Amino acid sequence: MKDQQRRFYECVGQLYPEDEIVYSMLSGILRKKWVTAKMQTMHRGNLLDCGCNVGRLSSRWKRGTVYGIDIAFSVLRRGKGLYQNIHFIQGDLRTISFIRPNSIDNAIAIEVLEHLDKPSDFLNGLYAIVKHGGLVLITVPCYTYSRPLNISLGIMKSFGVHKGTDGQLYLHTAYKPDELVHMLTQCGFKIVEKGYFEFELRGWLKPLSIVVSIFELLSERFFPCSKLNFMFAQFVETIKINLFYIFETFSFSKLLKRIFKEGKRSYVMAQK
Repeated sequence: MKDQQRRFYECVGQLYPEDEIVYSMLSGILRKKWVTAKMQTMHRGNLLDCGCNVGRLSSRWKRGTVYGIDIAFSVLRRGKGLYQNIHFIQGDLRTISFIRPNSIDNAIAIEVLEHLDKPSDFLNGLYAIVKHGGLVLITVPCYTYSRPLNISLGIMKSFGVHKGTDGQLYLHTAYKPDELVHMLTQCGFKIVEKGYFEFELRGWLKPLSIVVSIFELLSERFFPCSKLNFMFAQFVETIKINLFYIFETFSFSKLLKRIFKEGKRSYVMAQK
């Protein structure tokens, strides 16, 4: 990656407890459950976790050796203290050819591709290192109208992260499933499955999202680096989680899947 991107992700790894925060949020709770279930459909053998952070998701793999790659040494060091079963490697996903060709049985890239400025470099490299018949699972944010490119640092500023990959912004895009399919087939993969998930987050969160947007506008102007931003985010997430579990009592998720054709996230399962 470019030097600024390296510096950014190392800074984020040192200052911002991303894994802890993400998986305490409703979206993270749902994502962990969905990804864990999907991983159970993959082959026995080793697993490569691309952009692993501390390795929370791949730590659940019990069918073979687990390898985790991340560009930030700070998160790998923390991960090693949490999950001794993972072999952590510091590396750039766009130059993943340092891994032996045809050596990986399964690979996951969960919420990673949207942070890469040249995703094709990563996907081509991934194709080279996966064994024939090996499976890869990729998930990314989805978008509704137009694809985002750079987004605000948001609550990362509250933890001391003040510079992104592009000034006050950082690279964070999104893809539809068919766009993922196109990229993977261009690299030689065969598509096993594609679609959306996190339908549970569609529709009903709109009022809360409006409140959050108003608060973020005020925050950006008057107190962009205050811990109040994080406290407010935690407060909103608590409301979301409590409401969700109340709604689930009445099979809320099944209803939303019937109403909405797209979920908040896209995924593809592909095979070499």
